[in-house]
Amino acid sequence: MKPSSTPQPDPAIIRDALRRITASTLVPTGSVPATILTHVVERTLAGDDRTIKAYTIAVEGLGRSPDFNPDRDSTVRVAAMRLRNALDLYYAGPGARDPLRIRMAPGSYRPTFEPVAVEAEPGISAEPALPAVAPRSRRVAFSTSANWLIAISAILAMDLAMTVSLMAVQMRSDMAPYAAEVKPAYKRVRAAAKAPAGDPMLDQIHYQVQRSYRQVVD
Repeated sequence: MKPSSTPQPDPAIIRDALRRITASTLVPTGSVPATILTHVVERTLAGDDRTIKAYTIAVEGLGRSPDFNPDRDSTVRVAAMRLRNALDLYYAGPGARDPLRIRMAPGSYRPTFEPVAVEAEPGISAEPALPAVAPRSRRVAFSTSANWLIAISAILAMDLAMTVSLMAVQMRSDMAPYAAEVKPAYKRVRAAAKAPAGDPMLDQIHYQVQRSYRQVVD
């Protein structure tokens, strides 16, 4: 027999990949697909992959009688199809991060071994970590931020005080005309009570009262 001309990875790595598969629930140890996979892998590692056929798998791997006829018995074909599907599911799920994948191409019972570059886990960066910031630098940064907050708070407080002061001045300015008009009119009404009828000053008081209160005073 001629040994396989295809270079293979380290047999220890291949057997570890086989162990991972048969330890899963998709290709459990003792099942027909697991038995077939183990048989073809070991035959390939021994350099006998060219002799792997449905007949040798059934007789040597599954222990069938020498009169096994693969044309009449589809056990190996069906089990191999189940094995290919199980391998696809395994590498899409629990074996997604395995460093080596064992495949079996459709129409063939010979296994192939595919090394896979394992990517870094999510959240772990391959770039070197930046040096830690010195405690003094952190204190300086904190002090600078605190100073900015104090300055901004002081500016806002001054702005609020000025706004309140301007509003008070504006309110006093708005009320000044009313105070200037109402108070003299009030004093003149009291003085008019003592004035004789037809006094020019009384007429002036009537006018001022009407103007201040927007009504006619009898």
